[in-house]
Amino acid sequence: MSPHGKTVLRDLGVVLHVPGLMALVSLPLAWLFDEGTAAGPLLITAAAALLPGQALYWSCRRAPAMRLRHAMVTVVVSWIAVPLIGTLPFLLIAGALGAQPAASDSVLVFRDFWNALFESMSGFTSTGLTMAPRPSALPHCLQWWRSFMQWVGGVGVVVLMLSVFHPSGDAYRLYFSEAREQTIVPDIAATVRTIWWIYLLYTVLGVLLLRATGMTGWQAVNYAMTGIATGGFGVTDNSLADFGAGPRLAMVLIMLAGAVSFATHYRLLTRDRVGLLWKDAENHALVLLLVLGAGLLALENLWYGSGAGWLDSVFQWTSALATAGFSTVPLETWSPTALVLLSLAMACGGAAGATTGGLKLRRVVRLASGAFARVRGVALHPWRLMDHKPMADAAVEAHTARTFEAAIVMAALWAAAVFAGTLLLLHAAGPEIALDHVVLEVTSALGNVGLSTGITGPGLHWSGKLGLIVVMWMGRLEIVPILVLVAALVMAARHRAVR
Repeated sequence: MSPHGKTVLRDLGVVLHVPGLMALVSLPLAWLFDEGTAAGPLLITAAAALLPGQALYWSCRRAPAMRLRHAMVTVVVSWIAVPLIGTLPFLLIAGALGAQPAASDSVLVFRDFWNALFESMSGFTSTGLTMAPRPSALPHCLQWWRSFMQWVGGVGVVVLMLSVFHPSGDAYRLYFSEAREQTIVPDIAATVRTIWWIYLLYTVLGVLLLRATGMTGWQAVNYAMTGIATGGFGVTDNSLADFGAGPRLAMVLIMLAGAVSFATHYRLLTRDRVGLLWKDAENHALVLLLVLGAGLLALENLWYGSGAGWLDSVFQWTSALATAGFSTVPLETWSPTALVLLSLAMACGGAAGATTGGLKLRRVVRLASGAFARVRGVALHPWRLMDHKPMADAAVEAHTARTFEAAIVMAALWAAAVFAGTLLLLHAAGPEIALDHVVLEVTSALGNVGLSTGITGPGLHWSGKLGLIVVMWMGRLEIVPILVLVAALVMAARHRAVR
């Protein structure tokens, strides 16, 4: 094996410890809720992750230091391997309960591999699209596993690995390869620790807030975990529609907290100044889109007569923009215009460096400001194009141009992925499904959101499930690392052909 391959396998072995440790942490719940049938599957999951992880690490521990391309390939492969291991609790628990006559259909659907893999990928990517017809009928261990996957996936599997194992030489490259753009403090290890204490703090606060507004303790724990992760999984059958105004408003606050970057939370918590929130263009864009979008969506629902009140419109818009995926109403009853608006919100997403998906507001701001600058420069002041720029101004302008072009490339990749996913899902779902429903479903998967018009479910053809799995995977990694993996495979094939 080449040294490059050993480098990737070594660090993959470290990442595989994450689902193994998650299974061990979940094991006490099998006894707490008297669900002995879950103990064996969780132990098997831990062994299936930890044993190969140890073998890969120790057999390749002398591999060369990681480079950026190694980090990207490692992260891409990790986001395949970890969800694959995450399918085991679904498959094994469903298989163990399948022999019982009173087994729920919500459990039995996970005897199908594609359903189990879909649920695991949706969980770890913090998407929230689900194959469970009635989440309330799942065993407590599976309810917890779904929430735990989203909670870990929201902050990032590699970020969790860095916080536990801290491979100092590779930390920087791995961190940025997992679709993260900024650090809170200069040191990566300190940044990861800071992210985790903020994440834990807001999770605890979310539990207390939801408990105070009327949820049970179990509901509050699960919804706080998936809410701050902007995930969308729940333990009730109709998401937040099963609760009154109090829990819904509380979840709006939790979703907004998940949509704001950890760097902003850090400055807010350590400097105790709310005014710091207004010094970031992303936060300006978030507030502007929240107010204008929720208002426009409410007017559209009023005009269309969908029956959704102002609170439902505000909640669904916040859920879409924060890429959280919680629902209070069935979206299949909404107008095509309302669904298009939600699709645009899901494509925008929240702030970079948060738990959200989508393009990220930083890129949206870059696209808007860059387009405005180009139009203003060409249409209003064309003579300025001939002006001589000082060296400092030229450097700033070059940097601005590069960030604008990078945002354009990402937007183009996003559009191409939505187009390809829509074509695939149209064939898998059948001609009777409306185009606006399909576009929303694909955008929801690519943005790691979880809002659905009912297309996603156990009855979807396996090709549609596989297509959405790939789209969720691409969305979590923001496409570019996947292209690096493809390029690496092509280069390896050419090298073998030359030899």
